[in-house]
Amino acid sequence: MATGAARPTLVVGAPDGRTRSIWLTQLVLAASVLITAILVMALQPAIFGRWNFLAGTFAVVVLSIATLALPWSRLPTLAVLVIPFADAVAIGLMSSGMELRLGYLWGFPVMWVAMHFRATALGAMLATIGVILLVDSAISTGSIAALRAFVVLLSLTFIGITAHLALRRTRSLRRLLKRQADRLTATYTRRADQQRRTSEILNGVDTGIARISDDGSVLAVNDAYSRLYGLDPLDPTLPARSVEYTGRRGMPVPFSERPFARAARGETFTDASVWLFTAAGEWRALSVTAKRLAAGGGEGSSILLLVHDVTALTYAQRERERFTAMASHELKHPLTVMIGNAELALELDDLTPRTRERFESIVAASDRMLTMVQTLGTTSKRGFSFRDDVDDIDLRQILLESVASFRPTAVSGDISIDVQADEALPITADGFRLRQVVDNVVSNAIKYTPRDGRVRIAGAVEHHQVVLSVADTGIGIAAEDLPNILTPYFRTEEAKKTSGGTGLGLGISNDIVLAHGGTLSIDSDAGAGTTVTIRLPLAGELAGDPATRPEAGRDTEGRA
Repeated sequence: MATGAARPTLVVGAPDGRTRSIWLTQLVLAASVLITAILVMALQPAIFGRWNFLAGTFAVVVLSIATLALPWSRLPTLAVLVIPFADAVAIGLMSSGMELRLGYLWGFPVMWVAMHFRATALGAMLATIGVILLVDSAISTGSIAALRAFVVLLSLTFIGITAHLALRRTRSLRRLLKRQADRLTATYTRRADQQRRTSEILNGVDTGIARISDDGSVLAVNDAYSRLYGLDPLDPTLPARSVEYTGRRGMPVPFSERPFARAARGETFTDASVWLFTAAGEWRALSVTAKRLAAGGGEGSSILLLVHDVTALTYAQRERERFTAMASHELKHPLTVMIGNAELALELDDLTPRTRERFESIVAASDRMLTMVQTLGTTSKRGFSFRDDVDDIDLRQILLESVASFRPTAVSGDISIDVQADEALPITADGFRLRQVVDNVVSNAIKYTPRDGRVRIAGAVEHHQVVLSVADTGIGIAAEDLPNILTPYFRTEEAKKTSGGTGLGLGISNDIVLAHGGTLSIDSDAGAGTTVTIRLPLAGELAGDPATRPEAGRDTEGRA
């Protein structure tokens, strides 16, 4: 019947390495002595009956039993020396006064002391054996007893010294190997940590990354790549569940033309576009780049495949193009009506000169606006590109005409305009586009300057350049917003409160200036005003060298 009481459990600890070594050494000696005793009893019973042989054999057996019984883990290290020294005395007792030479048994305690203790302990062991041999040779008869004792002691000395030196070398080698193993372990740990951190970094980015060997096998992929292509994280070599297409709802890309297959063949490419239909049923637009990685660290060269998900950017670009096309279409009709009515009004004979001048300004401004609307779609898709009518023009004339067209707006807002451009400003440019730049910069200066403000415009020739500067006392731009001011659609919060706009004007103006080989820079302090400086090459500087023509060095979209 169960009583519910737990029975006490006796736990016997396993012997440590030191205890096992002591047991093994002593038991080997005991086994050798017992085998010798059995052989003597069988072959030479008379010798077995001698008291000293029996006493020595019995002493070895008793020492072996004591060795197994003593708690060596709790005894000091030098206490172990009692056993081999007692063994040496017991062996001397067994071999005393006998023709049977048992001196070889001393090799066991000598080896024991030589391999586990210092040289002083070995010397003490050899001295003990020497005393035993000296006593035995004194009581023995025969002319060679002393010589035999000397030979035995000398042999044991050589054995002991050899064993001691071998053990020292072994210990030194073991310490060396341990230090090397520790260094290798530390190096491996560092490499493992670095690899773990690298994997964490690669898995933390949104870009899909795959490394492919020269033979086309997958070496590594990150989480983003596995998610996009529907790979098994445990075995990325299995077929992908996502399928690549030439376009959204287009035809599947042939296997040999897929980015991975091209990279596996050793090809390198940049921004290859594909559409991916994922395992989750989503369409993703991808931009894929393949770069070669040099060999290093014991590994051969490989190909790094970078996959960027540009779905949001692609949809945004399409939406912007749709909006631009719609805006271009919707603006054409009212502009055409404005031009037509203004031209009809100019045909009247009773117009005053002032009124006729204003109608002509309306027609000219509407014509420019209609031209810009007609090219809006091309500019949106491809960026600015030069027209065919690039010619030598005077920027000063464009500046004066632009200021004249905006002066009524400035006067209505109590804003003074000061123009300093006393000399011609010759450049080689598209006059229509440069008028667009000047109009945008001047209109911005007036629009963001409060009443009683001032706009100062200066044009001059400096160091083979035409420099046009437009400074206002308007709302200015904060330092943290200034780096983004040329970004399309970007507008500061203060600008949104002051006036309407799209945030496209300065970016387009900058593209036009860059395409003409010039620069557009902006300096501003919040609440203190803004200065826009435009620098363009002189007409002769740009036209004299075909390599510096605006068309040279530009891509097909007209960007620098």
